[in-house]
Amino acid sequence: MSTGTTATIDLDNPTPEQKSLAIENLRAVISEEINAYCTDSDVWRFCVARQLDTEKSAAMIKEWYQWRKDSCLDDLQVCQPDNSYPVPYPIRGYLSVADANLTAGVQVKESQLKLNKFFGGGCWHKRDKEGHPVYIERIGHYKIKSIPKMCTMGELFEFHYLMQEFISRTIFPECSQQAGREISKQVVVFDLAAISIGMLSNLPALNMLREMLAKDQLLYPECMYLTYVVNAPAMFVTAWKLIKGWLDPRVISKVRILGKDYSKELLSQISADSLPSFLGGSCRCSHMPGGCVPSAPMRNYPDLPRKAYTNLRYQTQLSYTNTRHTFTYDVAPTSSPMPSPTASPMSTPQLGYANWFGFKRDSHKPSSGGGSDTSNSPRSRFVYLRFLADRGRGMVVEVLWRPPGSTEYSMSLDQDEVLIYPETLFDPQRAPVVVELKVPNRTGQIVCNWRVANFDEGQASFPSAEEAQIPMVLEYSVDLEEDLVKEFDLQPINHD
Repeated sequence: MSTGTTATIDLDNPTPEQKSLAIENLRAVISEEINAYCTDSDVWRFCVARQLDTEKSAAMIKEWYQWRKDSCLDDLQVCQPDNSYPVPYPIRGYLSVADANLTAGVQVKESQLKLNKFFGGGCWHKRDKEGHPVYIERIGHYKIKSIPKMCTMGELFEFHYLMQEFISRTIFPECSQQAGREISKQVVVFDLAAISIGMLSNLPALNMLREMLAKDQLLYPECMYLTYVVNAPAMFVTAWKLIKGWLDPRVISKVRILGKDYSKELLSQISADSLPSFLGGSCRCSHMPGGCVPSAPMRNYPDLPRKAYTNLRYQTQLSYTNTRHTFTYDVAPTSSPMPSPTASPMSTPQLGYANWFGFKRDSHKPSSGGGSDTSNSPRSRFVYLRFLADRGRGMVVEVLWRPPGSTEYSMSLDQDEVLIYPETLFDPQRAPVVVELKVPNRTGQIVCNWRVANFDEGQASFPSAEEAQIPMVLEYSVDLEEDLVKEFDLQPINHD
């Protein structure tokens, strides 16, 4: 039985009467239990997924409901403004959850961290011009061969469902609020730059993809607005012919396969300030390690292990009455590679090696004499700030650079001080935060300032009156990039 025909109803732009009738007809043939569980938006998605065929839509929604109950999906620990669960994947440009990378907080499973090491780099990155959230995935940098060997289908599905629930429960509601209308679909950008024929023909990985696509179309239907596949090489045509066979025709109609000349089409949907620079936009998200899209395989941010967030060097207490904390590090030549773990917060520990203030030597650039270039070009120096909190609703951090001889720090910026990291809100009570600081190539001081988030910053719930009386513990460390790489046996960090 159908409520109408697709020839007379535009499923993407139905009239209110057409939509209401379809929902009413489907609700009439499903149980009271399912009716009570589903919103009208849920019911409409299944109507559309089965082309307004009431009988097929009813079968699909019953299977979906039973799966959610059997899998205890509603009990998943999904990051939302009123809890402190960590984000399942990097995020940029939303209010309900502060910008974050996936870090090894106590509530993050090892399977999530393992998968993150093999994925090419993904991020929910702002919104398109119509208010849909934008999800970007750098498929070309995936470690495709490692995923089937090192990860089970169960781990992959668990991770994927957590991400789907996060966008449904947290990102879509925020986007709807911002747009002033319901937003229940996302724009997806798959970047295939650097993809190889071996990646496109890996059968175990393709089988995993097929299973995931089949599940998504049954369990999360009609959640995609548009998908762009950019930097698609000619050899992708063969793989696409195979993948199309796994997709519903409505899904296929919303996929745009683009080669290298894609910027104009992307920018017609996504504004330049919301599109990463590597995709033709102007956004860089320079306040976050890894920029717009952090990628463990690309090594564009420090992917630290769990032990990197235990026993941090310094500790202080903040509250909603004592809201600020300042700590200063000297950056100067020293024979001591690390500040002493027992250093008092009232002291000024030093960072920097004796040879840390040299100049960049580029061994790939020949000098006029035929040897390596030893020109006096200043070397970029990076320092990483790690911090976490045990409670609260968010922390704002800023960092200043104070040259030698400048006056003491005050709440207003002194003339001699340089702002090297502007005030940025984080949720360190959800998971540890890492901030990348590019510092001048000379002696001076790093001044780190934290303060408790105000009522009008972010959307995380404010603690109850009783909870607000309990001081929050802020733990932190500041380390040279070289020391982090050595201590945790990391690949050199790529800052390009």
